[in-house]
Amino acid sequence: MRIAIISDIHGNQVALEAVLQDLDSQPPVDQIIIAGDLCLNGPRPKEVLDIVQGLHCPVIQGNVDKEVVDDNGVSGPKKRNIIAWTREQIGREGIDYLAQLPFSHRIHNPDGSDILVVHANPQNVEQAIFPNAQDEELTELLASVEQNVGALVFGHLHIPYIRRWHSLLLFDVGSCGLPRDEDVRASYGILNWRNGTWDPEIRRVEYSLDKVIKQLKKCGIPHSDKRAKILSNARY
Repeated sequence: MRIAIISDIHGNQVALEAVLQDLDSQPPVDQIIIAGDLCLNGPRPKEVLDIVQGLHCPVIQGNVDKEVVDDNGVSGPKKRNIIAWTREQIGREGIDYLAQLPFSHRIHNPDGSDILVVHANPQNVEQAIFPNAQDEELTELLASVEQNVGALVFGHLHIPYIRRWHSLLLFDVGSCGLPRDEDVRASYGILNWRNGTWDPEIRRVEYSLDKVIKQLKKCGIPHSDKRAKILSNARY
């Protein structure tokens, strides 16, 4: 069984298309899963939603997906402006699509441990699981994970990493469209069931950053210079 997980696209159509092209060049996967944060902060939110829906695969809701749906709960005028622009781009149909996305997706593995995919952690879509999180924090955040789950897959932090905690594989697949680990390449993950365990792979994919920056400057998104700077620096 091979599973591909793509997270945190953030309206970056060019990066998403590059990731899907890279995925096509790999050994076939049994399923693709999108782990949230589809369209906010990028120049092509509607196009990303169209591509994701065309994949006909499981998609879960991220924190900014919730913010696009319920813009009344967002603080700060800059973010509200970007949310308003994004809502205008994707229309009511896009907003309704984001609203109905589930919190998590689980893949049953008949040969062994299951996969649980969430956006940030198994309890909420806001609190990141850091690669250096202490045992006490992990015990609290992962308390609801059942014993027959062998791999917990997520994004949200925009920094990919692999960590084994007790019997559980923690797999942050990073961000497809807005990396923050000082590597501008798109990131996604593949899980391969091999020899009775999940073998994780983080894949990095080059794409035309210049093209996306030009899109940001021309699309009308508020605060485009800041969005372009964050994308180019690939760091918090």
